[in-house]
Amino acid sequence: MKYLPLIAALTATPALAQDTIAQDKVLVLACLETMEAGTTWPQCVELMFQPCVSHEVGTDAHATCLGSVREEWSGTVKTLQDEVIEAVTSEGSSELLDLMGQWTGYVVQKCQDVAVSKPDGAESARLGCEISELAGLSGEFAACLEGRSQAGYCEFRE
Repeated sequence: MKYLPLIAALTATPALAQDTIAQDKVLVLACLETMEAGTTWPQCVELMFQPCVSHEVGTDAHATCLGSVREEWSGTVKTLQDEVIEAVTSEGSSELLDLMGQWTGYVVQKCQDVAVSKPDGAESARLGCEISELAGLSGEFAACLEGRSQAGYCEFRE
């Protein structure tokens, strides 16, 4: 029952996202997309970090697991970013690449600050922060590709 809003959102998830992104990532993106309409942040976090729930938070095994999840999300971002760059105007591509440079610096600093604030399990904290940021960026790229983004770079070629 707790995932009923998420299941409803999945039935409306465009085929583009379902064809391009692994199903577990589609579930997370659908959860994030419907947070104001029925799902909650804890539900999305549970889905986002599901692969690592068997490990004690903050342990080396947990950090190793999160490292793998982070790599998967990085691959998702790369796939979607490549599709966006192919779909948008050359000006949009340039703007997106500039934004990505700024975004990367922002995420590194933000997640390093998160790690410093958690002396026990700092690596898990940093990786968890990066995963949530990558998931959010994936959602933005998917929204662009699906025609739902208001971002300036998201202007399609004719």
